[in-house]
Amino acid sequence: MISILAFGLVFLSIVGVALARPVTGSALSAPPGWAAPQTVRFAKPKTVAFIGDSYTAGAAGVPGSQLWPELLSKARGWNSTNLALGGTGYVTGFDGGGQLGCGKSACGNYLEMVPEAVAASPDVVIVSGGRNDLGKPLPEILKNIQAVFTELRKGLPDAKIVALSPLLGADDTPSSFPSIKPAVKAAVESVGGVYVDLGAPLGGHPELIWKDGVHPTAGGQKVLADATNRLMPGLSEAQN
Repeated sequence: MISILAFGLVFLSIVGVALARPVTGSALSAPPGWAAPQTVRFAKPKTVAFIGDSYTAGAAGVPGSQLWPELLSKARGWNSTNLALGGTGYVTGFDGGGQLGCGKSACGNYLEMVPEAVAASPDVVIVSGGRNDLGKPLPEILKNIQAVFTELRKGLPDAKIVALSPLLGADDTPSSFPSIKPAVKAAVESVGGVYVDLGAPLGGHPELIWKDGVHPTAGGQKVLADATNRLMPGLSEAQN
């Protein structure tokens, strides 16, 4: 009996020493064919530039962080550059004398803003607006619409180009801007871009429009962001 106990004590002491000894890298050799997992490297966030009017630039005292371009960019994980200027359009701009809508002494129309968009070197360009061009000669509007997307493609051959239908107010309907919508669609698709018809998400909702009767409130901006995010495709690498 004593010899058995002695053997047991010796065995336990040997096991204890083995367990207490630190395990080195060589003690746990990897099985054949096994390799350490590679560190996951996420692609850089897409950069996006916005060209548009006051619906995109912001008005009615809405903070920049609550504008639809910023909300959309946050939802999609984008870094954004907002080049929109209030009161402008595909044709409409202001050469001097100041303009309350954009707050600058000179505000270029969309075609004149293309060089700034190209200089930003974005992965995605989103163009929205057109309501400020109402009353301008239609041939001039149509010419500039095509020129905007042609020049964007020349300057940004690899970018995803997206055109939104004109952003509509509470009094508008999906049938508003019957001449501008098809022209924008045809122009952006002619350069391999994507057209997104937002319909009239603010239509019939005066509570989403500021007291000036034109510009969206913070709530209206959120509705525009949600509608755009829902209707705009994922912009995969296969698309240009």
